[in-house]
Amino acid sequence: MLVVASMIGAGVFTTSGFTLGAVGSPLMVMVCWTIAGAIAMCGAVAYGQLARLMPQSGGEYLYLSRNVHPVAGFLAGWVSLTAGFSGAIATAAVAFEQYAVPDVIRPVWLRQDACAVIVVVLCGATHGLRTLAGKRFQNGVVCVKLLALATFLGIVSLKLFSHPWQFAAAPERPETSWNMVTAIATSLVWISLSYAGFNAAIYVASESKLASRSVPRALVLGTAGVTALYLILNLIFVTATTPDQLVWQEAVAAIAAQAIGGDGLEWLIRMAVALGLLSSVSAMIMSGPRVYSKMADDGVFPKLFSATRGGIPRSVALQTGIAVSLIILQRILVDLEVLRSSLLGFLIFLGTTLSLSSAACIATLFLPSIRRQHAVRPTLFQHSANLIYVLATFGSVILLVCTHQNADGQSVGWWHLTGAAATLITGLIAWQFFGTRD
Repeated sequence: MLVVASMIGAGVFTTSGFTLGAVGSPLMVMVCWTIAGAIAMCGAVAYGQLARLMPQSGGEYLYLSRNVHPVAGFLAGWVSLTAGFSGAIATAAVAFEQYAVPDVIRPVWLRQDACAVIVVVLCGATHGLRTLAGKRFQNGVVCVKLLALATFLGIVSLKLFSHPWQFAAAPERPETSWNMVTAIATSLVWISLSYAGFNAAIYVASESKLASRSVPRALVLGTAGVTALYLILNLIFVTATTPDQLVWQEAVAAIAAQAIGGDGLEWLIRMAVALGLLSSVSAMIMSGPRVYSKMADDGVFPKLFSATRGGIPRSVALQTGIAVSLIILQRILVDLEVLRSSLLGFLIFLGTTLSLSSAACIATLFLPSIRRQHAVRPTLFQHSANLIYVLATFGSVILLVCTHQNADGQSVGWWHLTGAAATLITGLIAWQFFGTRD
């Protein structure tokens, strides 16, 4: 449930319009999602190997600090604190408000982003005060979300032969094969955020029964199920209406639902998207604080947040406070017309930063010291999965940066790599305060 909830968020319901604009045809959109799903499956297999070696909570922080160097682990934890969890929670909460409370029904007295703040505080209180209640809330939201998606798919199946599905290419397509390659690589970067939660189970490994078996199984089964669901949903989204109505549009799911079943189906998919975003906020507030508590256990974060001292609720409160602060800061910057980043910009920034962190983590499986220490002898399948994930991730980011691919009227290359670099630089500064203490 945690893997499913962490994966199904805003990305699957918003990115296909961008991808269609980049690659130019529904067929190539499906190719992109298939490639991204295969890469995520390779990542799930690789993280399963790491979970067997170290069945403890902590995620990338744990693996990099133990396998490389404490500062590498701290930087991974810092990425989780800022971009990976707090930034993603804030973005998902704001997107939740946009889907659940559109402008047509918003009361005049309800301020922008107020619902987003309430959702984050609600999830933080639920997971911080009572762990069992948080788990039940998480599972309940996931079940309702999947029921809404199943209902949507059921209605669509009744219209398979009556609805005029559109498989034509978009008006503009990449002119050369190289342009298509770079368009696919760029699309994989922002699509990767939709698959980013495939490793969610590793963050709560210490709280899982028989973690060395249950966590790898959860990673693979959860990723496989969500990948299949993503392919079905995106096939519906990109063929429900003509490409010119979908290219570079954010609310591609709502546009497709309107074309298939009118206002009723549009509101159903809005509810499914809102529940998906709610479950994503809940899942990230549940799993993220375990990373900071593990860092505190190791003495590279204030002991106040140590899990051995009952600090997980305080870590949840820290996570909640940072996410709420980001939402408020975002609103202030938008009102001052300082912040001009589109949803696509956030998707690429988060996708780039998190993918690089995951690839660096999986790359530790190639270190001779790891193989000697744990007597690891991966199978050919496992070794291939590790290599594919690392090469595909770094290759996509390099192509994105070097080609300076433009989307939404802005450069999405060096600018977003600069954002990732700024995250790491601030992490190094924080290390001087926390990580170097005796």
